[in-house]
Amino acid sequence: MILLFKKSIIAINRRTIAEHGGNFVPPNNFLHEEGLDYTVEAINESLFGEPMYPSLGDKAAFYMYQIITGHVFQDGNKRTGLEAALTFLQLNNADLQDYLTPIEGDNDCLIPTNGESSDEILENFTLEMASGKITLDEARLWFKENVVEREIPSGVVNGENEETTD
Repeated sequence: MILLFKKSIIAINRRTIAEHGGNFVPPNNFLHEEGLDYTVEAINESLFGEPMYPSLGDKAAFYMYQIITGHVFQDGNKRTGLEAALTFLQLNNADLQDYLTPIEGDNDCLIPTNGESSDEILENFTLEMASGKITLDEARLWFKENVVEREIPSGVVNGENEETTD
């Protein structure tokens, strides 16, 4: 499994601000750097011999949740959290399904509460996470419902063409 490095997440933040606007405070735009340190360390941790975040969806939810709710950066946390989760999935031959679906949350309400199209659902999921309406456990369930693994074309290993010799 390919995990994200701290410098990769910083680069995602820098790129999202450059593309979509915002304020990047040099050198790394940190508000709470320790939150990012925790995220990249805890993503692969175990508890009593069992991984705390065993699936791709669990890890994607953890990246997104920790970056957004931990206010790691001065600006761009929502975009960076979402992009980190999507990048992680893509690096591991997975993605969000084409038609995203809400899930039933802890209080018998839909997560996210609004959204008809996949774009609206993803936007509202991100905004509701940032506003504290979505827990990490709910985020994990949402990703479990909405992540699909991609088939790897034959002759491709770990995202690169496999060399063959005759």
